[in-house]
Amino acid sequence: MIGSRFKRFFEFVALGLLLAAPGEVLNQILARHDVRAFRATLVSYSGLLFVGYFVGGGLTRLIREPARAMTVYYVMFGCFGLAVEWLLLGNAPVADPLQLITQPGMFSYWGTMLLGPRLITHPAGSGSLRRRFLGFFSGFSAAYLGVALLVPRDHGGIFFGFITFAAGNVWLNSYYLAYIKALQASSADARRAAVAAGPSPAG
Repeated sequence: MIGSRFKRFFEFVALGLLLAAPGEVLNQILARHDVRAFRATLVSYSGLLFVGYFVGGGLTRLIREPARAMTVYYVMFGCFGLAVEWLLLGNAPVADPLQLITQPGMFSYWGTMLLGPRLITHPAGSGSLRRRFLGFFSGFSAAYLGVALLVPRDHGGIFFGFITFAAGNVWLNSYYLAYIKALQASSADARRAAVAAGPSPAG
């Protein structure tokens, strides 16, 4: 029992870091040439994922409807991420067009780090949904990293890399919506099964 819990925890953290890493390769390595910051960022994300794992468990116990709990979870960490971007990293939506355009993508990026692992590992996320999610994530990550790497900076490679990053992260919400609907359907099936079973006979 304890071993399986640790396995789920480490799986959650590892998947969260894998989902976060391509964006930080773009931001820290290709855009800023700062490998040390890349490593430090992933360490800080490990701490966030540690907290997020237990927050997710707490929300599912506090909010009995799983779909609602995961919606709150996603929005909570997306908003937390934007607060970090605005208040600590200086990426608030100001006059810079790039910052204005990328805000929805940053929200989804932070939310993905926390909800993505649950979509991948939760039984309600069907094999088809997981494959489509991972296929799209891999494809658009390769696309924005390729643009930033191959197109010269003075020709807009980094700029268009960030635009592609933001657009792809926003599109991930279509998979989260499908996951939330799957959670709703799973809960509805469980309720119907409980009603069909009827009250347990008196001893």
